[in-house]
Amino acid sequence: MTFERTKDYPFSGRRNADRARMPAKAMRETPSRAGGMAFRSMSLTIASILLCAMGCGCASAPEPRDYAADNSKAVRSPECPDLSGVYEGRVRQIVEGYGPNVLPLADEIFHAENIEAAEAMRAGYRRDANGRRIAPDATVFQKNADGNYTVTTYYGTFQLGSLKTRFNSQVKVSCEAGTIGWIAPEQSSRSEFGPNYSFSGRSVRLDSNGDILLTTWTHMSYHMALLWLPMGAGTDKTVYRYKRLHSSIDH
Repeated sequence: MTFERTKDYPFSGRRNADRARMPAKAMRETPSRAGGMAFRSMSLTIASILLCAMGCGCASAPEPRDYAADNSKAVRSPECPDLSGVYEGRVRQIVEGYGPNVLPLADEIFHAENIEAAEAMRAGYRRDANGRRIAPDATVFQKNADGNYTVTTYYGTFQLGSLKTRFNSQVKVSCEAGTIGWIAPEQSSRSEFGPNYSFSGRSVRLDSNGDILLTTWTHMSYHMALLWLPMGAGTDKTVYRYKRLHSSIDH
């Protein structure tokens, strides 16, 4: 799909309110929830817009959660988790939602500082007879003084390679109560019915066992061409677990 920016959106306050709420909601693990897309009633949404238009008043959109303007400062916050330790290289469990055909390996949780170097390392993944990636046996996370990580992967005692993580300037990062989360820029597209908007993010924290919980989510909102009235919205969320093997970073 080719995305295009749609300017001068007349109900941006409502969309920004959704944008502010979604990261905080996605950062909470809710195993009882079935996952998937949960759509709001179109009639209720349009009714609320009409009430606003008739002068009943609409609450101003809350500010987005505390995403720092400088990611290099955000990752040094004492609110950020320290993931230093040794973990399985593969996803041990999908706690919530439905995973894609290719699950993210442990060394793919964070953004790589040098994308080309990371791709060169990952080109060395072992493959099975069908060409599918075989996850490294262990992935070591070592937190650096700047708040980012050095991530090293192993097959047995053989070191496949290592990479350093760093968030690029396109995402916004926040740490809160032991959870680090980041959100990507909003994207827009247009269908035959009208404009649509989406934004996505991730969050990472440790559970009570010391395992890594990675949450990925995407929020979509759909609108009519007529006055860009909202037609519905939904969020797709998946939570992955990576088992901690031991706390020591000495492999």
